[in-house]
Amino acid sequence: MYKHINILLILISFCLLSTNCSSNNDNELNNVPLPPLTSFAVKVGTIRYHGSIDQETRKVTIGSIENPYVITDVEYTLVNDEATISPDPNTFLGKWKQKQEVTVTTKNGTETIYTIELSDYKEESGDIIFYDDFDTDGPLDRKKWVPFYFERKKGEAINKWVESNDYCYAENGNLVLKADIDGNIYKLGRVQTLGKFCFTFGKVEIRARVTRHPDGNFPAIWMMPEKPIYPPSGINTNPISGEIDIMEHVKQENCIHQTVHSNYTFNLEIKDPINTTNVVCDYENYNLYGMEWNADEIIFYVNGVETLRYPNLRLPNESEVMQWPFSEKSAFYLILNMSLGDTGSWAGAVDDANLPAIMEVDYVKVSKPQKESEH
Repeated sequence: MYKHINILLILISFCLLSTNCSSNNDNELNNVPLPPLTSFAVKVGTIRYHGSIDQETRKVTIGSIENPYVITDVEYTLVNDEATISPDPNTFLGKWKQKQEVTVTTKNGTETIYTIELSDYKEESGDIIFYDDFDTDGPLDRKKWVPFYFERKKGEAINKWVESNDYCYAENGNLVLKADIDGNIYKLGRVQTLGKFCFTFGKVEIRARVTRHPDGNFPAIWMMPEKPIYPPSGINTNPISGEIDIMEHVKQENCIHQTVHSNYTFNLEIKDPINTTNVVCDYENYNLYGMEWNADEIIFYVNGVETLRYPNLRLPNESEVMQWPFSEKSAFYLILNMSLGDTGSWAGAVDDANLPAIMEVDYVKVSKPQKESEH
């Protein structure tokens, strides 16, 4: 019996020692400090590219991405909710360099600098033909933009436009486009590159969000011809010379619209091939709205994902039906605006009490079309 008791005591002691050792080991592991930055990834459309983090050199390496302008989002994890990162990596969108530095600051004030490197980066600046990131607060660059606002009395058509930065200006790294009411007059902010910049064939990428959208709001990112190939004389109405709507939003819809207009689609009302689409997206937050135009087709994108292709049918009676006013002989300019609807219009009646309506644009970039860039 004493032998059995001794064995039992030995087993209990062994279990206690094992428990203490396990507890000590867990404590030691728990006391090992986690690194300030524990994960980092970028997104291209829906695909994530995860960075390899070397915690000794504080270097984050991301491979596979040659063109940094295709990056649409950034995801990262810090040591805890009280840590911060500066600058916000999302501010690099549209402005990525081969190497970027960020500083992670922990709760106790310790700062750790990480270098983020795109290992397969290729310099693309030679392909960019127009760019503005609105990083200087105040009036817009008049070498690039014509800023103004339209005036419209309630219940009447637009009656004049005033060249001004009052309703379109740069603030906190964004172009701010605003529509508001002053007495009984609506003032609708708009910028365009007419007379400053136009192009034939290219890829447009504009990162924007609609931060205030009362009923009647009508923000738009679109293009019109500075050098039309079909004059309007003798034809019912525009847009016979072509219109490319990269983004339009109306009412409180949970989507944006992308559309190609021409005499063929607008006046003749031929919708085959399909010339418009709506894309469900969180328009209140930043999205990358894109369009690529070449001799064969116009392709729309949202956040790097293709949404619609509209082809050049090369019809034998093109000069009569005017399906493709987007030829190499034409040239288009950019328009960005916050407009307002009216009773009976597509955008609907305006909720005056909740104005202003505001769209913010992080950057505008136009580059050579992909097919041309590959040659």
